Amino acid sequence: MRANTQRIYDLLSRGAFLSVDSTDSEIKHLYNDIEENYSDYESYFLELGLHLEAGEGYYHFARTKEAKLNIELKLQSFAQWVDIIDFLKTYDIAFSVGFQFRSTSILERINLDVELKEKARKLFKKQNTNQEVVEKLINELTSMGFVENINEQDGTYKVIAAFRYAENLVGLITIYNEEETPEA
Repeated sequence: MRANTQRIYDLLSRGAFLSVDSTDSEIKHLYNDIEENYSDYESYFLELGLHLEAGEGYYHFARTKEAKLNIELKLQSFAQWVDIIDFLKTYDIAFSVGFQFRSTSILERINLDVELKEKARKLFKKQNTNQEVVEKLINELTSMGFVENINEQDGTYKVIAAFRYAENLVGLITIYNEEETPEA
């Protein structure tokens, strides 16, 4: 198999994404390699019980067979991502692919916005301060491959293509209130 297979497996198997617009040269190289050899990689990983999925500008793994416990963990994780997306869209409705932000500006907004402060408290219950919540949030987004640090000096981050996965997943939820409930 190709020389990049192990590195691709290492990244994607821990839940990360490879995005077309990554500023990391290794990630870009791996993305391009998958792009050029998708069917080979797809077949290889399928034999390992992993499904290589292509999104709009990103790749990730989905397991082909799920244990009940694994499904329950995914539902908990999904609920967490609903809260994270809600928090980020409350912070700035434009928070999406290409958006740039600083962790300090999120912290400033939390301190000024009561609604954002309340949502921040609910995001990561083990964090005691708003600063810890923002750090945990940035770590989660970075480790999943949804954002990248593009300027370490001023702490500027950029939202990259893989974030669409989280947005699309959360967008699948349709909540009906009683007036909108379809009649039988």
